[in-house]
Parts: sequence; C-alpha cells; structure tokens
Amino acid sequence: MSTRPLGPPEFLPDDPGPWSIVSNVFSRAGAPGKRRPQPPTGLMLAPPPEVGRPLAGLDPASPIPGVGPMRLVAAAREPAFALEFDPEGDVLRGVSPYVRRAWSVPELAQQLEERPGTDPVTELPGPVAPGALGEDLGGAAEAPGGGVAAVLTREGRHDVIALVRTSDRALVRWIRGARAAAWSADGSMLAIGGVWGVVLARSDSSGG
Repeated sequence: MSTRPLGPPEFLPDDPGPWSIVSNVFSRAGAPGKRRPQPPTGLMLAPPPEVGRPLAGLDPASPIPGVGPMRLVAAAREPAFALEFDPEGDVLRGVSPYVRRAWSVPELAQQLEERPGTDPVTELPGPVAPGALGEDLGGAAEAPGGGVAAVLTREGRHDVIALVRTSDRALVRWIRGARAAAWSADGSMLAIGGVWGVVLARSDSSGG
C-alpha cells in the first residue's frame, strides 16, 4: 500500500451566503447505509439558525473574507480542530487529535506532520452553548480590525463556526460542520477547518 499523501480534493469555490453547511457533512447526513461518492469540499446553502440571536448576515462592503462575501481558493484533506496563520501569512498551522500539521499558503500543500507525545486537542477550549453567544465568546478568533469573532458552538449533532459581531452579538455567518477558523494577520484570507479537512477563502468583492 502506498503511503504517499493524497492530492488536494476538488472544491466548490462559490460562497452560498451567510447560512451554510460543509458539503462533506451534508453528504454524510444523507440516507444511512448508502455509500456515496465524496462530494467536492466546500459550503452549501442551509437554513438560517434559530438560536435567539439577531441575524445580521454579511456586510457586502467588507473586504474581510467571511464577514463579507468570499470565494474558496484551495482545500486540503487533513482535519483541523484549530487553525492559526504564521505572522507572514505564508504558512497555516493546525491541530487534530495527536497530530500537528502545517500547510503552505495559498495552495494548502502539506509541509509538516508531526505526532507529539500528548494530544494538542485537549488544550483547546470547548464550544460555547448557542444560548450563551450573547454573553460568552470563549476562545474566539477575532477578525483583523476587530468587530467580528469566530466562535465554536454546537447545533444538534453539528459543530458550528459562528461569526459573531462583537458590538451586539448579532450573527454574521453560521457554518455548520466547521470546527475551526482563523484569519491571516492582514485580513486577506480566512481558513476554515473540521474533521473533513481545511479550506482557504479570500474576499470576493464582486459578491458572486
């Protein structure tokens, strides 16, 4: 059996809007017992959340991907339960159970995989309860310039990354099936991760 890593997955570049679900997660939620081809990695349209918070939606004028419209530009298969960009923005680092990884940016080619003696996931903060998003943002990653934070929460059986406006705790974006998010220091890129892998997005100024 070859140990050569698999190539990058196909991905869906389009942004379905503020309320979405990761395509791989949506596929697995289908009819039980049926094996289906894995869909391209990306985001698919989903209903708005019902968690008792105002739904602000996207800011079309924002140049920050995720806060405004965005376009996916790369994907990787390896899971990530937390993500962080190096200060220069050319390396993305992530952790999953008992593994630390690094990917080059923007192509998301894996550059490093190491297995430390301890599990780095145990050091991560747990999800914030949806009903507490108005009060507690947990270990949220903040968008450059402030104003919006990416918070891990839960909705039923799904992990969710909620982009929350810090001024009034209104929801800007709700990504079902995602577990991690991070912006580059200059705000030009947003990385989103979960058990299914990682995607990288840039601002889509056209809104398409």
